[in-house]
Amino acid sequence: MEFNDLDMRQWDKDLSEEQLKEWNSIYASYRSGSLLTGRVIGMDTTTIRMKNRDSGKLEKQTINCLVVISYRVKVLIPEQEVWYDEHSRRPAHVLRSMTGAVIDYVITGINRINDCCTASRKLAMDIRRRTFLKLEPQMGRKVPVNVLAVGATHLLATCNGFDMTLSQRDLSYGMIDDLRNKFHPGEQKMAVLVSYDKEKKLLRASVKEAEPHPFDGVEIRHPLNSRRASVISGKYKGGVFCKLEENLDCLCTYTMYQKDEDFGIGTQVIVVITKYDYPRKLVYGKIVAKW
Repeated sequence: MEFNDLDMRQWDKDLSEEQLKEWNSIYASYRSGSLLTGRVIGMDTTTIRMKNRDSGKLEKQTINCLVVISYRVKVLIPEQEVWYDEHSRRPAHVLRSMTGAVIDYVITGINRINDCCTASRKLAMDIRRRTFLKLEPQMGRKVPVNVLAVGATHLLATCNGFDMTLSQRDLSYGMIDDLRNKFHPGEQKMAVLVSYDKEKKLLRASVKEAEPHPFDGVEIRHPLNSRRASVISGKYKGGVFCKLEENLDCLCTYTMYQKDEDFGIGTQVIVVITKYDYPRKLVYGKIVAKW
């Protein structure tokens, strides 16, 4: 039975106040194309009726869907409606990693009998983009970005209707061995707009640039030849990253008597500050002992 053929007063007469509030929001989104926002609770593989792109006819298809339940109603967002276009589409494992993410969507279908709906994140992204692009985007401006999915070395975030893949260099001035230890789906971070490519329709933002650079004033906090208690946060090409502050690392070497195999991620060490690289805003040092 089509939505317009249903007697909503009959269906809604026994609903609680919270249920009625939820359904009224769904009805409004369906009728006017307005945005709803909810948290992804998982991914289902289900069979639903969708239009064939070639024939335009409704066909049953088995697809992956994000699941959002704000209160009682199950909202399914088919994989085809999660991404803005084919160029921005991500693999299925990214969908599974989006549990906990907060997303916008527009209701596209209502199954009142089974208390279920279908929705499109793509339509919501288009609304966000058009609103954002009405005014020329101002680079350098701070904006909120929402974390969608996190891997060891990259994470997926969204901002003003644009999805973007961010690496560690976009996220932190310091070394992060595994991004999953610090970032999680559903978190909101402030970021600085870096660039917008009109032709490719790509927006870039930097989370780390929303904060002052931790190198500034380093010669006062950590003078040359000073000894500092530190923790090894990473290794790269024979160099060892030792954390001086939350977002400030010291790139260290060992003494000739030390072996790399004796030092691992998380090892507590004493370092001596030996050099500053002002153009690159780097601090160098030497590991002198464990503590």
